[in-house]
Amino acid sequence: MNQRLLTTTGVAAAIVCVSFGLAQAQRAAREMPKADTQSKASPNTPRLPDGQPDLNGMWYHRIGVPVAVIKPGESYDAKNAPRGQITQYPVGFPKYKPELLAKVKDLDARQIDTDPAWYCGPPGVPRIGPPQRIVQTAREVVFFYDDLNGNFYRIVRMNGKHREGLEVSAHGDSVGHWEGDTLVVDVRSLDETTWLTDNGAIHSDQTRVVERLRRDGNTLHYEATVHDPVVFAEPWKMNGRVLPLLANYEIEEAPHCVERDRSNIPDLGHHGNIR
Repeated sequence: MNQRLLTTTGVAAAIVCVSFGLAQAQRAAREMPKADTQSKASPNTPRLPDGQPDLNGMWYHRIGVPVAVIKPGESYDAKNAPRGQITQYPVGFPKYKPELLAKVKDLDARQIDTDPAWYCGPPGVPRIGPPQRIVQTAREVVFFYDDLNGNFYRIVRMNGKHREGLEVSAHGDSVGHWEGDTLVVDVRSLDETTWLTDNGAIHSDQTRVVERLRRDGNTLHYEATVHDPVVFAEPWKMNGRVLPLLANYEIEEAPHCVERDRSNIPDLGHHGNIR
Protein backbone atom coordinates (compact mmCIF):
# COMPACT_ATOMS: atom_id res chain seq x y z
CA MET A 1 0.00 0.00 0.00
CA ASN A 2 1.11 3.68 0.14
CA GLN A 3 4.49 4.25 1.82
CA ARG A 4 4.54 0.96 3.67
CA LEU A 5 7.69 0.88 5.76
CA LEU A 6 6.78 -1.90 8.19
CA THR A 7 9.30 -4.66 8.76
CA THR A 8 8.32 -8.32 8.72
CA THR A 9 7.99 -8.30 12.48
CA GLY A 10 6.04 -5.07 12.42
CA VAL A 11 3.61 -6.36 9.82
CA ALA A 12 3.02 -9.57 11.74
CA ALA A 13 2.38 -7.61 14.93
CA ALA A 14 0.00 -5.27 13.14
CA ILE A 15 -1.96 -8.21 11.72
CA VAL A 16 -2.36 -9.73 15.17
CA CYS A 17 -3.54 -6.37 16.49
CA VAL A 18 -5.96 -5.88 13.61
CA SER A 19 -7.39 -9.40 13.92
CA PHE A 20 -8.00 -8.95 17.65
CA GLY A 21 -9.35 -5.46 17.08
CA LEU A 22 -11.73 -6.57 14.35
CA ALA A 23 -13.26 -9.15 16.67
CA GLN A 24 -13.77 -6.47 19.30
CA ALA A 25 -15.21 -4.09 16.71
CA GLN A 26 -17.69 -6.67 15.46
CA ARG A 27 -18.91 -7.27 19.01
CA ALA A 28 -19.27 -3.53 19.45
CA ALA A 29 -21.28 -2.99 16.26
CA ARG A 30 -24.69 -3.14 17.88
CA GLU A 31 -23.67 -0.62 20.49
CA MET A 32 -22.38 2.02 18.08
CA PRO A 33 -24.21 5.34 17.72
CA LYS A 34 -26.55 5.04 14.75
CA ALA A 35 -26.69 7.60 12.00
CA ASP A 36 -30.07 9.32 11.86
CA THR A 37 -30.81 10.53 8.35
CA GLN A 38 -34.56 10.75 8.78
CA SER A 39 -34.88 13.73 11.15
CA LYS A 40 -34.90 17.33 10.04
CA ALA A 41 -31.78 19.43 10.41
CA SER A 42 -31.51 21.60 13.51
CA PRO A 43 -32.13 25.37 13.21
CA ASN A 44 -28.39 26.10 13.45
CA THR A 45 -27.57 24.02 10.34
CA PRO A 46 -26.08 26.27 7.61
CA ARG A 47 -27.96 26.44 4.33
CA LEU A 48 -27.09 27.47 0.79
CA PRO A 49 -28.97 30.21 -1.08
CA ASP A 50 -31.29 27.57 -2.60
CA GLY A 51 -32.42 26.60 0.91
CA GLN A 52 -30.76 23.17 1.03
CA PRO A 53 -28.49 22.22 3.94
CA ASP A 54 -24.85 23.16 3.29
CA LEU A 55 -22.85 19.91 3.15
CA ASN A 56 -19.60 21.62 2.14
CA GLY A 57 -16.62 20.80 4.31
CA MET A 58 -14.16 18.19 5.53
CA TRP A 59 -16.01 15.47 7.43
CA TYR A 60 -13.61 12.61 7.84
CA HIS A 61 -9.86 12.02 7.75
CA ARG A 62 -8.25 8.63 7.47
CA ILE A 63 -5.12 8.56 9.62
CA GLY A 64 -2.22 6.13 9.52
CA VAL A 65 -2.40 2.34 9.75
CA PRO A 66 -5.14 0.23 11.38
CA VAL A 67 -4.07 -0.11 15.02
CA ALA A 68 -7.04 1.20 17.01
CA VAL A 69 -10.62 -0.02 17.43
CA ILE A 70 -13.90 1.44 18.63
CA LYS A 71 -14.71 0.48 22.20
CA PRO A 72 -18.30 -0.50 23.10
CA GLY A 73 -20.49 2.56 23.49
CA GLU A 74 -17.88 4.94 22.04
CA SER A 75 -17.47 6.62 18.67
CA TYR A 76 -14.37 7.75 16.79
CA ASP A 77 -13.11 11.22 17.71
CA ALA A 78 -11.23 12.31 14.59
CA LYS A 79 -10.20 15.64 16.12
CA ASN A 80 -8.34 14.03 19.02
CA ALA A 81 -7.11 10.78 17.45
CA PRO A 82 -3.32 10.51 17.71
CA ARG A 83 -1.30 10.40 14.49
CA GLY A 84 -0.65 6.90 13.23
CA GLN A 85 -3.98 5.54 14.49
CA ILE A 86 -7.30 4.83 12.87
CA THR A 87 -10.46 3.26 14.15
CA GLN A 88 -11.83 0.08 12.62
CA TYR A 89 -15.49 0.62 11.84
CA PRO A 90 -17.81 -2.39 12.26
CA VAL A 91 -20.07 -1.88 9.25
CA GLY A 92 -21.82 -5.25 9.55
CA PHE A 93 -22.03 -7.95 6.86
CA PRO A 94 -24.54 -8.85 4.11
CA LYS A 95 -26.81 -11.89 4.30
CA TYR A 96 -26.03 -14.02 1.24
CA LYS A 97 -28.12 -16.62 -0.54
CA PRO A 98 -27.38 -20.19 0.66
CA GLU A 99 -25.72 -21.25 -2.57
CA LEU A 100 -23.10 -18.49 -2.21
CA LEU A 101 -22.15 -19.05 1.42
CA ALA A 102 -19.33 -21.47 0.62
CA LYS A 103 -17.80 -19.05 -1.89
CA VAL A 104 -17.95 -16.13 0.54
CA LYS A 105 -16.47 -18.30 3.29
CA ASP A 106 -13.58 -19.35 1.07
CA LEU A 107 -12.80 -15.76 0.04
CA ASP A 108 -12.97 -14.71 3.67
CA ALA A 109 -10.54 -17.46 4.74
CA ARG A 110 -8.08 -16.35 2.05
CA GLN A 111 -8.76 -12.64 2.41
CA ILE A 112 -5.14 -11.58 2.38
CA ASP A 113 -4.74 -13.23 -1.05
CA THR A 114 -8.14 -12.56 -2.61
CA ASP A 115 -9.08 -9.02 -1.53
CA PRO A 116 -8.65 -6.79 -4.63
CA ALA A 117 -8.28 -3.65 -2.51
CA TRP A 118 -5.28 -5.16 -0.74
CA TYR A 119 -3.47 -5.13 -4.09
CA CYS A 120 -4.04 -1.45 -4.85
CA GLY A 121 -7.45 -1.90 -6.48
CA PRO A 122 -10.04 0.87 -5.98
CA PRO A 123 -12.23 0.11 -2.95
CA GLY A 124 -15.60 0.67 -4.64
CA VAL A 125 -18.92 1.77 -3.13
CA PRO A 126 -19.86 1.58 -0.31
CA ARG A 127 -16.54 0.19 0.86
CA ILE A 128 -14.77 3.49 0.27
CA GLY A 129 -16.81 4.84 3.18
CA PRO A 130 -18.46 8.21 3.76
CA PRO A 131 -17.17 11.20 1.78
CA GLN A 132 -14.17 12.81 3.39
CA ARG A 133 -14.65 16.19 1.75
CA ILE A 134 -17.84 17.45 0.11
CA VAL A 135 -18.10 20.26 -2.44
CA GLN A 136 -21.73 21.14 -3.14
CA THR A 137 -23.51 23.18 -5.80
CA ALA A 138 -27.12 23.18 -6.95
CA ARG A 139 -26.24 21.08 -10.04
CA GLU A 140 -23.86 18.54 -8.52
CA VAL A 141 -22.24 17.36 -5.31
CA VAL A 142 -18.66 16.08 -5.37
CA PHE A 143 -17.27 13.57 -2.86
CA PHE A 144 -13.49 13.50 -2.37
CA TYR A 145 -11.48 10.69 -0.75
CA ASP A 146 -7.89 10.30 0.45
CA ASP A 147 -7.78 6.51 0.45
CA LEU A 148 -5.11 3.92 1.23
CA ASN A 149 -5.00 3.18 -2.50
CA GLY A 150 -4.91 6.76 -3.76
CA ASN A 151 -7.11 9.80 -4.26
CA PHE A 152 -10.62 9.22 -5.58
CA TYR A 153 -13.65 11.38 -6.27
CA ARG A 154 -17.30 10.86 -7.17
CA ILE A 155 -19.59 13.33 -8.92
CA VAL A 156 -23.22 13.13 -7.80
CA ARG A 157 -25.38 14.67 -10.52
CA MET A 158 -28.51 16.25 -9.10
CA ASN A 159 -30.71 15.72 -12.16
CA GLY A 160 -31.87 12.34 -10.82
CA LYS A 161 -31.17 10.47 -14.06
CA HIS A 162 -28.63 7.69 -14.58
CA ARG A 163 -26.66 7.74 -17.81
CA GLU A 164 -27.55 5.15 -20.47
CA GLY A 165 -25.01 2.65 -21.80
CA LEU A 166 -22.41 3.51 -19.17
CA GLU A 167 -19.57 1.06 -18.58
CA VAL A 168 -19.31 -0.31 -15.06
CA SER A 169 -16.68 1.15 -12.76
CA ALA A 170 -15.49 0.73 -9.20
CA HIS A 171 -17.42 3.75 -7.95
CA GLY A 172 -20.32 3.61 -10.35
CA ASP A 173 -22.74 6.26 -11.56
CA SER A 174 -24.20 8.47 -8.80
CA VAL A 175 -27.31 10.64 -9.01
CA GLY A 176 -28.91 12.51 -6.16
CA HIS A 177 -32.06 14.20 -4.96
CA TRP A 178 -33.29 15.81 -1.75
CA GLU A 179 -35.84 14.26 0.56
CA GLY A 180 -36.47 17.09 2.97
CA ASP A 181 -33.08 17.87 4.52
CA THR A 182 -31.55 14.52 3.50
CA LEU A 183 -29.41 14.09 0.39
CA VAL A 184 -30.24 10.71 -1.16
CA VAL A 185 -27.63 9.30 -3.55
CA ASP A 186 -28.48 6.38 -5.87
CA VAL A 187 -25.39 4.51 -7.14
CA ARG A 188 -25.50 2.02 -10.03
CA SER A 189 -23.21 0.62 -12.78
CA LEU A 190 -20.84 -0.81 -10.16
CA ASP A 191 -18.01 -3.16 -11.16
CA GLU A 192 -18.63 -6.57 -9.63
CA THR A 193 -14.90 -7.22 -9.12
CA THR A 194 -14.82 -4.95 -6.05
CA TRP A 195 -15.90 -6.02 -2.56
CA LEU A 196 -18.59 -4.28 -0.51
CA THR A 197 -16.47 -4.52 2.62
CA ASP A 198 -13.90 -6.93 4.03
CA ASN A 199 -14.13 -10.71 4.48
CA GLY A 200 -15.21 -11.76 0.99
CA ALA A 201 -18.24 -9.45 0.63
CA ILE A 202 -18.81 -9.95 -3.09
CA HIS A 203 -21.61 -8.49 -5.19
CA SER A 204 -23.01 -8.73 -8.71
CA ASP A 205 -23.23 -6.24 -11.56
CA GLN A 206 -26.85 -5.62 -10.53
CA THR A 207 -25.86 -3.95 -7.27
CA ARG A 208 -27.57 -0.72 -6.30
CA VAL A 209 -26.37 1.38 -3.36
CA VAL A 210 -28.52 4.07 -1.73
CA GLU A 211 -26.65 6.54 0.48
CA ARG A 212 -28.34 9.05 2.77
CA LEU A 213 -26.55 12.12 4.16
CA ARG A 214 -27.95 14.73 6.53
CA ARG A 215 -26.19 17.63 8.21
CA ASP A 216 -27.30 18.58 11.72
CA GLY A 217 -25.35 21.59 12.95
CA ASN A 218 -21.70 20.62 12.55
CA THR A 219 -22.39 16.88 12.38
CA LEU A 220 -22.92 14.75 9.28
CA HIS A 221 -25.10 11.61 9.49
CA TYR A 222 -24.26 8.98 6.87
CA GLU A 223 -25.81 5.62 6.08
CA ALA A 224 -25.86 3.25 3.11
CA THR A 225 -28.16 0.41 2.04
CA VAL A 226 -27.05 -2.13 -0.58
CA HIS A 227 -29.55 -3.90 -2.82
CA ASP A 228 -28.42 -6.93 -4.82
CA PRO A 229 -31.15 -9.50 -5.64
CA VAL A 230 -28.59 -11.70 -7.43
CA VAL A 231 -26.48 -12.55 -4.37
CA PHE A 232 -28.32 -11.20 -1.29
CA ALA A 233 -31.08 -12.92 0.64
CA GLU A 234 -32.22 -9.42 1.68
CA PRO A 235 -31.00 -5.81 1.32
CA TRP A 236 -28.06 -4.94 3.55
CA LYS A 237 -28.14 -1.77 5.62
CA MET A 238 -24.68 -0.90 6.88
CA ASN A 239 -24.12 0.51 10.34
CA GLY A 240 -24.40 4.29 10.09
CA ARG A 241 -21.67 6.81 10.77
CA VAL A 242 -21.82 10.13 12.62
CA LEU A 243 -19.04 12.50 11.54
CA PRO A 244 -17.92 15.85 13.01
CA LEU A 245 -16.99 18.83 10.81
CA LEU A 246 -13.19 19.08 10.76
CA ALA A 247 -11.43 22.43 10.63
CA ASN A 248 -7.73 21.53 10.47
CA TYR A 249 -7.51 18.71 7.95
CA GLU A 250 -7.19 18.68 4.18
CA ILE A 251 -7.17 16.07 1.44
CA GLU A 252 -3.54 15.39 0.58
CA GLU A 253 -2.21 14.02 -2.68
CA ALA A 254 -1.59 10.31 -2.27
CA PRO A 255 1.54 8.70 -3.71
CA HIS A 256 1.23 5.90 -6.25
CA CYS A 257 0.05 2.69 -4.58
CA VAL A 258 2.57 -0.18 -4.75
CA GLU A 259 1.90 -3.46 -2.93
CA ARG A 260 4.95 -4.49 -0.88
CA ASP A 261 3.52 -6.27 2.15
CA ARG A 262 2.35 -9.69 0.99
CA SER A 263 5.79 -11.30 1.03
CA ASN A 264 6.23 -10.22 4.65
CA ILE A 265 2.93 -11.60 5.93
CA PRO A 266 3.51 -15.02 7.54
CA ASP A 267 -0.09 -16.27 7.69
CA LEU A 268 -3.66 -15.57 6.55
CA GLY A 269 -4.36 -13.07 9.31
CA HIS A 270 -7.20 -10.72 8.40
CA HIS A 271 -7.14 -6.97 7.98
CA GLY A 272 -10.12 -4.93 9.17
CA ASN A 273 -12.36 -2.18 7.87
CA ILE A 274 -10.23 0.95 8.07
CA ARG A 275 -12.25 3.35 5.94
